[in-house]
Amino acid sequence: MKKILFASLLLSINFFSFCQNKKPADIKPAVVKDTIPKYVKDKIIPDFKFLINVAKNNTSGKLDSSWFSKDNLPSNRPVVIIYFSPECSHCHHEMKELMKNIDSLKNAFFVMASYHPLDSIKGFETKYNTNSLQNFVIGRDTKYFLPVYYDIKFTPFMAVYDNQRNFVKAYDMGANMQELIKLINTKPIENLLDKKKKKKVVAK
Repeated sequence: MKKILFASLLLSINFFSFCQNKKPADIKPAVVKDTIPKYVKDKIIPDFKFLINVAKNNTSGKLDSSWFSKDNLPSNRPVVIIYFSPECSHCHHEMKELMKNIDSLKNAFFVMASYHPLDSIKGFETKYNTNSLQNFVIGRDTKYFLPVYYDIKFTPFMAVYDNQRNFVKAYDMGANMQELIKLINTKPIENLLDKKKKKKVVAK
């Protein structure tokens, strides 16, 4: 019994010595996950590329693909990027609200995209007749870019950018229309500050 107690005491002393002699370098620091989304840190419209049409070439007989990217965006207009699903009831509700308020949203350019097949997306486009609108484009996010970049968990997701292409606000489950209208029709803070500066200069 004494031998067992003596052996236990030795083990305890050795373990305590090991803990005391362990260098800080041996202790791995805890990994801290960055909780700030990429789109908030970047603050600018990302480089996207969406498939908007596939048509048969009458001359070659091959299929021609049409794409829409960041470079195709009109200048000096607010931009609203929407990720949706043609099968999502909330997306249909949001689209109906957008169509109801389209006159108040005409200053913005809307880019809508989904990962669903293009035929399904085109059906959504036809249902809401967005082809007749100059400020709407709908396409397929073939590389699943938006859900990863914006860390999208629900649809519809909306990201609003001002006319200088700076990030303004994101909506995880669709936007309140009155708030969206106000955001789109409000000039960027930078422009307002510039005007105030000019007024002060004139006053002097």
